[in-house]
Amino acid sequence: MDPRNLAEQEKDIRDQLRRAERTPVKTSTSRKDTLKRLIDLAHSEHASLKIIAATNLKFFIKDFPELEDEAINAVYDLCEDPVSSVRIKGYAAIVDVSREQQKWVKRNADVLVQLLQSDEPEEVTFVKRALTQHLDMDPVVTLGVICDQVVPPDEPLDEEEQSIRDRLRSLVLAFLAGEAKRSLVERHTTTPGSPVEQILVSGLLKAIPKLSPNDVDVIVKDILASLPSFKLPSARGKELLDILLAQARAALKSDLPSGNETGSLQNTRYYLESAYFISVDRRLVNPSHLLRFYYTTLTPKLVLGRLHEEDQAYVIRNVAKVLAASDECALRTPPTAPAADLARTPGGNATAVDETALRKQFPDVCTVLLQVFAGIESDELRPWAACLILLQGIVRRTKDGRWHLPQNLVSSLRHVQSLSAPQGIPSEKNAAQQQAHSVIRVRNGPLLVSAAYVQRNSLCFPFFVPCSHSSSRSSSRPHLLPRWMRHPP
Repeated sequence: MDPRNLAEQEKDIRDQLRRAERTPVKTSTSRKDTLKRLIDLAHSEHASLKIIAATNLKFFIKDFPELEDEAINAVYDLCEDPVSSVRIKGYAAIVDVSREQQKWVKRNADVLVQLLQSDEPEEVTFVKRALTQHLDMDPVVTLGVICDQVVPPDEPLDEEEQSIRDRLRSLVLAFLAGEAKRSLVERHTTTPGSPVEQILVSGLLKAIPKLSPNDVDVIVKDILASLPSFKLPSARGKELLDILLAQARAALKSDLPSGNETGSLQNTRYYLESAYFISVDRRLVNPSHLLRFYYTTLTPKLVLGRLHEEDQAYVIRNVAKVLAASDECALRTPPTAPAADLARTPGGNATAVDETALRKQFPDVCTVLLQVFAGIESDELRPWAACLILLQGIVRRTKDGRWHLPQNLVSSLRHVQSLSAPQGIPSEKNAAQQQAHSVIRVRNGPLLVSAAYVQRNSLCFPFFVPCSHSSSRSSSRPHLLPRWMRHPP
């Protein structure tokens, strides 16, 4: 312990620093002694002397490799000092050291990530600032360190270690989605496929199958969706969707085990919501890819029929909304567009083969959905708005003349038409039911569509389902439109 009072010690070290600064030889003995003195002061009993050490170590550390470890450990000690002002100066000293010696960026970034766990909110602000500065210094190395904290380790952890790791991961994701986002979006990931973009996206995509739904939600909605490489339908968006749907399939096996007992979509919904977000809400990938998943995985009757009514309604709503989004995307690319345009990227426009396959599946899928819809006993759960979208989809497909209503779908439509409006349902649901009923018209004769009505009402066109006795009508007699459709108001 230095017997001199604090003022004398401060004056002495400042004089020594001035002399060292004027020394032309960077590796001189006097400068080396100054560095040793600063390392000692980092463990002083006086906060002011520790702060002097924190702010001046950067001027000497790179000139004396043999003292580097001692100096950097002194900086880390300052970051754990009992005095807040000293710790804050320590965080800044970490940045200074990394700027002087690039080789320390990785280790220092790792230390700063650990320091995100501080219980002092004000200090965490300084830690995040220091980590952002490291991101600007060397984004590849810093993001590598950050992503290492996001991806769970393969080896098992005890309960305490797992809890610490989970908390740190949530803090790291919050940093990426918050303070670091602007830096990432505006400076570091502007070029798809760049080393920085690759390490961030690959690290996060790798982590998704191992993380909780809440963490996945942050990664998808708050981080990846903001990156330039995900802005338009792209291969990146398709890659993300494939991972989410793989997780949805795995969750469905857990939610709905083999057998005949009913089940829910308790875990599956998390991933379906994320998939819907990127496919429909943000259009980061063509919705037809998600629609195909629903067609093949959730709408088969053996699957949909085993779900609780609430989950059946959920599937019907989602299929309807994804169908509408997929149809909208298809309308943007004319059928006469070159094949090269129809399949630009894996995540862009669906190929002509994809569209044809989905179109062929639609009657059978729609039949099942409407059957299940009609079979839902709870009036509150029955999704009339989704039913209306499905009916509009049927009209669009019959209007283009590529297929006619199969008999099983006709039966489903009759069943829907027979559903009466219950008392006390919300006005918007009642309105959707009335619109759905207005779309379906049971008349003698084949399906008729009013071109005038089509033009006037855009996507909502009435169509006619032939009654079972329509075959008795003479084939030579023309089928006439009703008066109200021949002379629309």
